[in-house]
Amino acid sequence: MLSFQDKKETNKMFKKKEINMYLSAQKIISRIVFLVVSILILANSASAQVEISDFFSDFTSSDVTVNSTQDFQGKAVFELYYAGKLVESHEVPFNMTSGKPATKVIIWQNKPQYDYYTAKVSIYRDNILLANNSYQVSYGTVSLPGFHVVDFSPTNSGVQLLLRPFNPSAADIKIELLDNNDIVYSKSKDDVSLTINTEIDTKWPFLLTSNKSYVVRAKIFTHRLYAEPLVNTYIAYFKATKDVEILPDDVQVDEYGASVTIRGKSQVPFDGFIVVTATNRTTNVTQVYRQQVEEILTSNKEDTAGVVWKGLAPGTYDVEILAVDKENVTVDKYETAVRIPEYTNASKSEAKSTPGFEAIILILMLLFVSRRRSGIR
Repeated sequence: MLSFQDKKETNKMFKKKEINMYLSAQKIISRIVFLVVSILILANSASAQVEISDFFSDFTSSDVTVNSTQDFQGKAVFELYYAGKLVESHEVPFNMTSGKPATKVIIWQNKPQYDYYTAKVSIYRDNILLANNSYQVSYGTVSLPGFHVVDFSPTNSGVQLLLRPFNPSAADIKIELLDNNDIVYSKSKDDVSLTINTEIDTKWPFLLTSNKSYVVRAKIFTHRLYAEPLVNTYIAYFKATKDVEILPDDVQVDEYGASVTIRGKSQVPFDGFIVVTATNRTTNVTQVYRQQVEEILTSNKEDTAGVVWKGLAPGTYDVEILAVDKENVTVDKYETAVRIPEYTNASKSEAKSTPGFEAIILILMLLFVSRRRSGIR
């Protein structure tokens, strides 16, 4: 039989073994959990695919379109090389939504010096390369199209592109409005016949931000019989500002007051006033009249506003009409002259005794201008 001391030692030994077995089991479980988590992470990473679906460059601009199977934030690095030497690079942040293609555009800044270059784009997330691609860039006679860009003029309301062909051809023409590196608007016209001078006129269908600088790109794909289309891009810049026009033919100034029609010429909204200043040529006395334009004006939208003279003595007046915004900035100006005749006593008393006389005169003037614009005489 075991003594009491032997039994005690035996129990200690069994407890120690149990503790060691428990610790070993815990280590095994921890390793299994770590292995499973690692496998899941690897599987998820393998399933998340980022690919470049389209990449283009000439020596004017470059663009890349990226698809991803999951949301991610990263960057695109555009690089231009000559004979293996880096000439220029641009880094553009990416913020992608799963399943939604994203396109970024850059404008090359350096002037070309050689005929051939290589453009490269690389997509990174946390400095890890996800995808890359390259494109051979030609310059000079190698990439000259069969037309000349006579005019490429963006404005607050749209853009006009005028092409003069050297040789008959057909082309697909894409007009893009860029905000920094993003395409905020794009319109394409396919199979344009370039046999005579050809004009492409595109209007912006949305509002622009006042005083914001925009870039407009024309991307032209010239069709070729036995080769891929020849692609050339052209860049123009403009700053969005408020712009309205006082229509001279619809300005009516007489002894009763002034009626003015204003037309919007910009996709930056105009919310302002007409300010009419009448200065007596003899006495140099000046009267100022200010009237709110009821409509908020954008491209080709019109509104008419009018004022009735108050306290204007008979005489000859120089009249200045201004279209001003709410910051009191003059957007357009028109000048004319008017003679205010002497009124007889009967005319004065009749005018004073007629209720709402000034309002009636203003309404009649506005109706007169409206009928003229409608072609009614």
